[in-house]
Amino acid sequence: MQIAPSPLNEAARLCFLESLNILDTPAEESFDRITRLAGALLDVPMALVSLVDMNRQWFKSRQGIDVRETTRDVAFCAHALHVEELLVIPDARLDPRFEDNPLVVGEPFVRFYAGVPLRFAGELTVGTLCVLDTRPRQVSDADLANLRDLARIVEREMLHRSLAIDVGAIQQAEQSALVSSDTRFRMVFNNSPTAKAITGLDGRILQANRELCQLLGQAPESLVLLHLADLIDPRDQQDLELFWGRLIAGALDSHVAEVRFSSDAGDTVWVELSMSVLRGEGGEPEQMVVFARDIGERKRRQLQLQRYQATLEQQVAQRTDELERSQETLQAIADNLPVLIAHIDTDLRYRFNNAVYQQIFGLAPARLKGRKVKDVLPEYVYQQLLPCFTKALAGERVEADNMRYSPNDSRIWHATYVPDIRNGKVEGFFVMSLDVTDRKQREKTLLDQATLDSLTGLPNRSALHKELDYVVQHRIPFALYFIDLDGFKQVNDKYGHETGDLLLQAAAERMLTIMRADDTVARLGGDEFVVIAQPVSSQAAIRDIARKLCDTLSAPFDLEEVRVSIGASIGIHVNHSGLAPLTADEVLVRADKAMYEAKRQGRNGYCVAAD
Repeated sequence: MQIAPSPLNEAARLCFLESLNILDTPAEESFDRITRLAGALLDVPMALVSLVDMNRQWFKSRQGIDVRETTRDVAFCAHALHVEELLVIPDARLDPRFEDNPLVVGEPFVRFYAGVPLRFAGELTVGTLCVLDTRPRQVSDADLANLRDLARIVEREMLHRSLAIDVGAIQQAEQSALVSSDTRFRMVFNNSPTAKAITGLDGRILQANRELCQLLGQAPESLVLLHLADLIDPRDQQDLELFWGRLIAGALDSHVAEVRFSSDAGDTVWVELSMSVLRGEGGEPEQMVVFARDIGERKRRQLQLQRYQATLEQQVAQRTDELERSQETLQAIADNLPVLIAHIDTDLRYRFNNAVYQQIFGLAPARLKGRKVKDVLPEYVYQQLLPCFTKALAGERVEADNMRYSPNDSRIWHATYVPDIRNGKVEGFFVMSLDVTDRKQREKTLLDQATLDSLTGLPNRSALHKELDYVVQHRIPFALYFIDLDGFKQVNDKYGHETGDLLLQAAAERMLTIMRADDTVARLGGDEFVVIAQPVSSQAAIRDIARKLCDTLSAPFDLEEVRVSIGASIGIHVNHSGLAPLTADEVLVRADKAMYEAKRQGRNGYCVAAD
């Protein structure tokens, strides 16, 4: 089974998904209606609105499937994050990515899959609208077009829902009896982690929250004297005025645009603006709500990539010119570039390849010339890239990221397809593929360093607090086990720190082995670990987990040439959904105290903190 790699913009994608406030929410008819329709239109037993979180895929809507989520490593939809329009798997048993996937060899025995990415702001893909069947099948272009149309409706519903939550929070704050409506509104509005403004229908800024002021480097009293258009670069104002008028007229419910803001320091700040109209009870427009997200870093990366691609395109154009004068000279130049370079004609046959192709496919450029691309690429790679080929032959410049050209080659490629247009006619297209494996690995390493313990590979203290804050704030029932290794100090003192480190790693592996996939096992520091089990069905189940942890950690450890024995003192805090919520720190303190009580009772045992 192949596990889908994380997208290049994984951190931004996850932040945007979190900002939608949709994960772990109850089922909603607006989404269920779409999955029912998708199942009926394509005549399949299963249809899902699947959202891909950091370590799981969660179903906002599901038809024909009982579970609410699965781990991300088995998710077909994690692979769909990397496609432009549609991922279709006619028979999962014949696809090397999925042939041994647990969802294929076991329940629900998936054979056919088709998923359309749910994408926002052009590049932030949060999940898919997908349909599945227990038998292999082919679907028509008309059916796939219907599925794409339904996916666009899902995106619209998600965006409307997110905007409604923000507006609803403001309206709820205005009606609160705890504080005055004005005070409550200002608290919600100003403390929002998203840059926001409320404007009049003429664009004059009525209120700007703290995040927007920080983004623009201006004080609130300065902003409220301006119109929104005063902040926007003149090059972007015309399109914004057009959509502004359509929003007020009711022709659009909302609109998202990328514009340049001018900061107080004279700098240009690229932002993504999301705009919607606040209407009165009679439906008349009253004010405009504007959300702003800083996309400057994304724009800088795009510009760097465009410059680099422009340089490559220029080099390829120059080399192609030389081809008319000296084919041998061009071949020598292209062969020495660390890039896959090819020229493909309108019949999808290779007309030119550099020597790098021989490293990947084992075929010399002379043997590739005249061969069909379909006969060279693996079938699943060809099907994945065929939409790119079609667009390039239509005169469109296309890019494909996270490409793997062979199941036996672990390298990751970023490919660009540039139309070869001569005298106004497309004669084929050029292919340039860059090996981006090192860059992808560096990005993954940076993410791991921020969230994982370097010794054990478990989530670190920071990641633990984030998970614990979430389950506490959402009142999710869970049991927290605060684990201290009895006798670890004696082993560390007797055999040295290297043996102590091996013992910590072995203890972490044992805990991971007995806990469930949805449970969290983290290292707090030193010889202290924390396990969050959710959900927990009963007191007996809670105590059974504690006994298993004690038993597995008290069994002897064979560490290189040394056998050592330790134990575990465990303090347990049980969080019931009906009780008044504690903070994450309070939960840890209660479990810590219970752990010390377990030590006083004789070690290698557990104690449950009193409610």
